[in-house]
Amino acid sequence: MKKHRVRSAFTLIEVLVALAILSASALVLAMAYSNVIRDYAAVFNRKDHAGDLQMIRGAVEATADLTTAQDWNDIVLPDNRKGRWRVSVTPGQIADLFAVDCQIEITGGPGEDNFNVTDHMMLLRPTWSQPADRETLRAASRDKLAQRQWN
Repeated sequence: MKKHRVRSAFTLIEVLVALAILSASALVLAMAYSNVIRDYAAVFNRKDHAGDLQMIRGAVEATADLTTAQDWNDIVLPDNRKGRWRVSVTPGQIADLFAVDCQIEITGGPGEDNFNVTDHMMLLRPTWSQPADRETLRAASRDKLAQRQWN
């Protein structure tokens, strides 16, 4: 009778396949880790002006006089930076509602480039309306409502 030998070790092929799978998974994990580190550095070093734009929008909304808003206005930003803004206003079809294009310039500290953007927003500003124009728009709105048929 033939005796069967019991295998007590891995073959060379099995070891090589396991090593190839381990190498491939290690490469994928290393690439993912590299991407995470790179993205984190990009977010950390990004010059984000979202807070600056929010401060300038608040200044625009707080300006009660249209003539003042249409001239260049200065605002002091954090980190010794300065911002300038002015608006161009287009009256809407609703009383006291304006389409506002806000031209913004932010000058940074040393080593930073200037940042220029035009921000578009809709503002409800009764103090910017002319009384005659407001009444004309309100009358037109009343006429539209009167012509509607309510069920």
